Amino acid sequence: MQHQVVLLASGTEAPVTAWDLNTGTHLTSYKTNASPRNGFCCVGRDYLLAAQTGKDALQFWTWHKDQVLQRSFAMERIMSVAATTDGTLIAGGGASGAVYVWEAGSGRLLRSWAAHYKAVTALAFTPCSGMLVTGAEDTLVHAWVLAELLDSSLDPSSPAFTAPQPLHAWSDHTLPITSIVLGAGGSAAAAIVVSASLDRSVILHRLSDGALLARVALPAAALSVALDAGEHALYVGSSDGTIYEVSLVGDGAASASGGNSAADVAVGTAGGTVLRVAARMSSHSRAVNALAMSVDAEHLVSASDDGSAIVWDLRSRQPVRSIQSPAKVPVTGLLVLPTPTHLVPSGGGSAASASGRSGSRQGPKRLQPLAPLTKYTGMPGSVQPWESTPVILDGSVADMAPASVATVLAAHRSALQHAAVGLAASPVAAAAIDAMSVDAVTSPEDRVTALEAELVFAKRQAAEYKALHAQLLAFASGALTGTA
Repeated sequence: MQHQVVLLASGTEAPVTAWDLNTGTHLTSYKTNASPRNGFCCVGRDYLLAAQTGKDALQFWTWHKDQVLQRSFAMERIMSVAATTDGTLIAGGGASGAVYVWEAGSGRLLRSWAAHYKAVTALAFTPCSGMLVTGAEDTLVHAWVLAELLDSSLDPSSPAFTAPQPLHAWSDHTLPITSIVLGAGGSAAAAIVVSASLDRSVILHRLSDGALLARVALPAAALSVALDAGEHALYVGSSDGTIYEVSLVGDGAASASGGNSAADVAVGTAGGTVLRVAARMSSHSRAVNALAMSVDAEHLVSASDDGSAIVWDLRSRQPVRSIQSPAKVPVTGLLVLPTPTHLVPSGGGSAASASGRSGSRQGPKRLQPLAPLTKYTGMPGSVQPWESTPVILDGSVADMAPASVATVLAAHRSALQHAAVGLAASPVAAAAIDAMSVDAVTSPEDRVTALEAELVFAKRQAAEYKALHAQLLAFASGALTGTA
């Protein structure tokens, strides 16, 4: 069974709490936080980020430390946050309607622009990180192309500079936007955009051409939305505490003209397809602020103003577990993620102890690069003008496809074998090379042998780089003196 962790954040001053999805056991807490709805997200695999209610601050935590790791400040109060899948870009929606995009590794503010007329209440990146969708209190939903927004040749101070324009601007809602979720769709162009609003409606658009696909009318204001993994069903959390399930295929979709063809949903009519509510799930006594699917797509987790989070079995639509916030405060932020290795019980059990100490509190050896976020555009952040943003190369192997991992390991093994030429051949050295890690051997003598092989390889690479540098220097000198 895959270990999964549920993270709960509150809108009033209280710790961020982590819970085991399968057992409801409290794993750990992170001090201290007060974030608005849609103001809590993960950044890559190593960090948690939360905007702070009533402040212009952004707080970061890492999994293995319960104290705030980093606190950055924006130009204004941030209402919503989002990050790309790989954690390289962070977006924040301001109370004025401006959107800010930072580079996490350097902390640089890459772009800020007036995306809306009122506070930006929802943000979402496409899975490929190519587009950003924003929703605001001005009832508008905009889709932005990041390649255009982050074009380094654009100079906002130039007289010829024009404000960024969205690829799509949707104005189908009549009250403020409360939530946005994007479907995978296999590509950014095929993805669907789902927006929820206080006007008691949920609307689906197609990202490629902006077509209106479908709409759902609800008896209460829609505050949160979630899509199942296959995008067959849509779940909507409402202000009355009810979760509505809407089928996107089959008989659950009824066209405005009375048909019930699933093709109407895929193609969309001039007025959009009208979708019916297939089921209702009621256990919360107050508004449902956040919804999240489990990693295995078998459960739905809901968080509410009543201070609880409920785990629902999607097959039976019944609650299987209730998690109560220790401080009994409204829950505004919710994440369901694979449990980090150091929080997984050392004995392989299904849950950590109530104190959260069954797993190791030691974090990863190398954290993903993260720098303090700059407040203004043009500030260098943590890098010098001649430096590029730091990246971790060895940490990326874990995220590769199996075929890619095999290719990388084969190349590394071959390099070490070439580096070992000239060293006394021994079974220990061969074992270390084949295991691809110095940690594969335990005795001091064996580790020395393996390290010597890597040292020879490193020296050989250094010699090649020096020779290349000398050639480049000679070429540059010749070009300057005219003797090249």
